[in-house]
Amino acid sequence: MSEFGFGRLLARFFFSLIIVAGVLTTFKQRWLHSLAIVLAAAILVLNWMEEIRPGGAVSILNASLGLIYLGFLLAMVVGQVFGEGPVTGHRIRGAVVIYLLLGAVWALFYQVVAMTIPGAFRLPEGVSGSDSDALQRLMTYFSFITLTTTGYGDITPVHPLARTLAMCEALVGQLYPAITLARLVSLAVMHQKEKP
Repeated sequence: MSEFGFGRLLARFFFSLIIVAGVLTTFKQRWLHSLAIVLAAAILVLNWMEEIRPGGAVSILNASLGLIYLGFLLAMVVGQVFGEGPVTGHRIRGAVVIYLLLGAVWALFYQVVAMTIPGAFRLPEGVSGSDSDALQRLMTYFSFITLTTTGYGDITPVHPLARTLAMCEALVGQLYPAITLARLVSLAVMHQKEKP
């Protein structure tokens, strides 16, 4: 295993630990802890398998499980941030985490689409849909560029599914900050009115 490959795997391992720590501090029910740990362990095993044999079905399964895992975490954090109660620093940090998780979830969507539908994206020269590491980096870049509606044009969705995903992400990127700000302000106002 090359030194670069070991560093990449180590980064994946620490990312998994951070996610598990977040899950354990966020969720109240014990069965959610168990489910989150099982998903994180499965993703970690798939990361090892992908390191040994990159590309193909393992990469698609790894990205798909990562998508489920982050979607699960996103749903839990959304419940915490937009629920009733006073506006705190934790709630505001949670709103930022939601925005970042949205970008990560869409990046995995794009990665799965690019790996399963050849030519779904027009990629830079020298990058193929079978190179899972390069594809992961490019789709993460594309996702956050789309979420912030910067759109440099160096990666272009070509397939209708890829275009639809990009359009939805750009809409969420514009609407989420406005809706979140409105909700947090309304919660703060409601909480101020309840104070004696």
